[in-house]
Amino acid sequence: MKLLKVFTGPDEFTVPKGAMSSLFELVTGERPQSVGLMTPAGIVSDGERFIYIADPSARLVHKIDFVDNEVTYITHSGSEPLASPVGVALDSFGNFYVTDSVKAKVYKFNKDSGYLGALGEGVVEFQRPAGIAVGRNDYKYVADVLANKINVFDSKDRFLREFPNSPEINNLNKPVNVSVDQNGNVYVTDAFNFSVKMFDPSGNLVKTIGTVGDGPGTFARPKGVALDSESHIYIIDANFDNFQIFNQTGQLLLYVGTTGKRPGQFFMPNGIYIDHEDRIYVSDSYNQRLQIFQYLKEKH
Repeated sequence: MKLLKVFTGPDEFTVPKGAMSSLFELVTGERPQSVGLMTPAGIVSDGERFIYIADPSARLVHKIDFVDNEVTYITHSGSEPLASPVGVALDSFGNFYVTDSVKAKVYKFNKDSGYLGALGEGVVEFQRPAGIAVGRNDYKYVADVLANKINVFDSKDRFLREFPNSPEINNLNKPVNVSVDQNGNVYVTDAFNFSVKMFDPSGNLVKTIGTVGDGPGTFARPKGVALDSESHIYIIDANFDNFQIFNQTGQLLLYVGTTGKRPGQFFMPNGIYIDHEDRIYVSDSYNQRLQIFQYLKEKH
């Protein structure tokens, strides 16, 4: 594991173009020169050019462009301002989806940040959407914290189903985040059950990773979940200020991070995303920064 980069605030970004920060404008009445990370949460990257970071305290999504070396902000869904964007995901066309936990909506934008509409409008009534992931065939998976379920949509954004299939047996208790592996298996951070549950593509429970505790291999406040190209499972714990890495049998392989402000340390980390090059993006929420690591594969 190698630390690649730490983004610490507005000095890391250039002057923004496009939409302005509604929060900054409300407080100062001026156009912002830059808006730093306040409490970064959900994060996604295309692995080539763009990183998107949902920031509920700033009430916007940061869109960082490393080709044109600029940052823009998504502050509205059409004419409606965002209230608490917490999750973000990308499909294969470059469209991105933003969950707003206060508005109880999931918004869709095109690759140019143009607003396209709300996911599941008139069909699904979200209670508190949080984590969101896009899997095989552009299927979308939305964790609804208060409804204790995952909603699944197809490539055309049509609602397909919800799971667990047997909630009375395989119950979720405050699912906060979700990730999908290469085979379409779905991993859900089951916060109040202090674990991550793996479901098959049909929504059947396969296994549970972790339990409540205060040591390695256990969880106190699990948050983001992601998988690398070798199907290792990365799970953020905001209470431990680290992320833990498990293999597919649920064995703990490594944990990364301690409490602090130095590079490689965390303070209440939240979201995690791994791109196709095995770069690991972690939203270090209370340190108001993004940290990027590289998973180094073993040489055979």
